[in-house]
Amino acid sequence: MKHGTHTQDRRVFLKSLAILAGSATLAPVIRVLPALASSSLVKTTEQRILMGTFVNMTVLAPSRSLGEEAIGRAFEEVRRQIGIFDRFDSGTALSALNQNGRLGGAPQELLDVVDFSSALSRNSAGRFDITIAPVVTLLERTHGKPDPKELRETLDLVGASGLQRNGNDLRFAASGMAATLDGVAKGFIADRAAEVLKKQGVENFLIDAGGDIRAQGSTDGLDRPWRVAIEDPDKGGDYPSIISMRSGAVATSGGYEVFFDSKKKSHHLVSPTNGASPQYIRSVSVQAPTVMQADGLATALSLMSPQDAMRLTSSLSGHSCLLVTSTGARLTSPNWG
Repeated sequence: MKHGTHTQDRRVFLKSLAILAGSATLAPVIRVLPALASSSLVKTTEQRILMGTFVNMTVLAPSRSLGEEAIGRAFEEVRRQIGIFDRFDSGTALSALNQNGRLGGAPQELLDVVDFSSALSRNSAGRFDITIAPVVTLLERTHGKPDPKELRETLDLVGASGLQRNGNDLRFAASGMAATLDGVAKGFIADRAAEVLKKQGVENFLIDAGGDIRAQGSTDGLDRPWRVAIEDPDKGGDYPSIISMRSGAVATSGGYEVFFDSKKKSHHLVSPTNGASPQYIRSVSVQAPTVMQADGLATALSLMSPQDAMRLTSSLSGHSCLLVTSTGARLTSPNWG
């Protein structure tokens, strides 16, 4: 996609993410509950607008200058990764792949995310599929009411096996195919930021990338874990769960924020099989070792029946989930919280 000016680029990028991404500014929010730091550590927090959302980093360090330095380096890494994964910027590797149908010498980060996505597609019986991009674009353009024939033709372009890797090269099997990594790239980027903080010697931190959470250590540098409240789909403040975290990640996916149609039946969570949006699960929250794992699995589980969602989550070591169904029921897998 080409744009006339930098301002137009940014406006289109933010608007598109708000509509298409499962975890953009209007995505289900996970609230971090406040706490104080110990007297020997200084808590430093910085917020920036990146990836079409608010990205917050909070660290505990021996001094404010050390905390600011660590956060600054982590944000540098976030910007570097955006330069790979932003599909609305024609200069990124992902955009080149989508525009040309192939990409030689792909960055290792892109290869890693594609490999993870392919594995998740297999594990979820195809529910998670990054090649859904043409269908999402069609639904956006037609306000959730595509011509049945055009929808069938577009669905023919969807299939995880159609994105093929040969060494460091990527290619699509058919013309017109495209990939969206909105369901995993933000999580991957948050994980990379976490690695930077750890390399800077930060042992206690929390990264909140538009509701995708990565935490380590404690909120006071001693024994108080980070406390995170899962968003209420009805926005009534009745949080489905409040969890305590000392390590790992949590992410939420839900179809109650961004809709394509006026009746709110078509939203950004789209089945690769028929292009429809599921109605039986309102939100899914996943705890996992990394944000990419939590983010990707939350998207996949949103497109499953509750029984299948629980079965898949229980088969994955270190993962747990909370489902809020259309009837308001709250279902949790073992080890949730």
